Amino acid sequence: MLRGGGEFADQQIRRYLKNAILCFSVALVGIFLTPYVKLPLVGFVVTIVGVLAFKEHLKGWSNWTVGKQGEIAIADALKSLPDDYALLNDLMLPDGIGNIDHVVMGPNGLFVIETKNYSSYVKCFGDSWFVNGKRIHSLSKQAKRNALVLRQNLAGVFKDQRVRLPYIVAVLVFLGGRSRLSIKNPTIPVLRAPELSDFIVRYNTAKAPSITSPELRRAIVHHLQVLQQRPNKLVANS
Repeated sequence: MLRGGGEFADQQIRRYLKNAILCFSVALVGIFLTPYVKLPLVGFVVTIVGVLAFKEHLKGWSNWTVGKQGEIAIADALKSLPDDYALLNDLMLPDGIGNIDHVVMGPNGLFVIETKNYSSYVKCFGDSWFVNGKRIHSLSKQAKRNALVLRQNLAGVFKDQRVRLPYIVAVLVFLGGRSRLSIKNPTIPVLRAPELSDFIVRYNTAKAPSITSPELRRAIVHHLQVLQQRPNKLVANS
């Protein structure tokens, strides 16, 4: 594993926790001032708004905390990959559009892995996704977008090395057995965590692209590490 990651998730966790504490403080101020102001309705409204905002930010903090636990679990599962694979975790994308949970680079290609740590009923049909019957943003489209952004960003590296840029495989992985899955006609591979390492090792072995050059591997890793230092300045195809 070349990069432990976690920076993006940690930023979100700190941001939501900070906002939750701020909103809770506003609610307390509203409660304290209500008996003393001439317009008690104002104090009441401030209290209600503070409580609602506190709950929303607390939910965000909880979701990101669970998500980070999922990223750590997947990183541990991928440690069983052979030595000729490299793993980078929690890579920030350019222009502040989000992050990639994991990137695996090996002799048979590049893999972008999106992890989900749900304890609910998840249903998929094509690119449409539902959690407990409620439609959510497309998890597969999110993973494919991340793979596309990464491919565009690495185009210059492969051009400099005079090597064909391979197709980047987007994979969606669910942790443990807490979530119930109903997957029909997915547009990307959808796996459980224990299946992931074996899937990567066996993928496309007959037509493996050439990512075995030490120079190319070092160039890819260096490019992605630079991206983490200045994600808002490094644009696609740089």
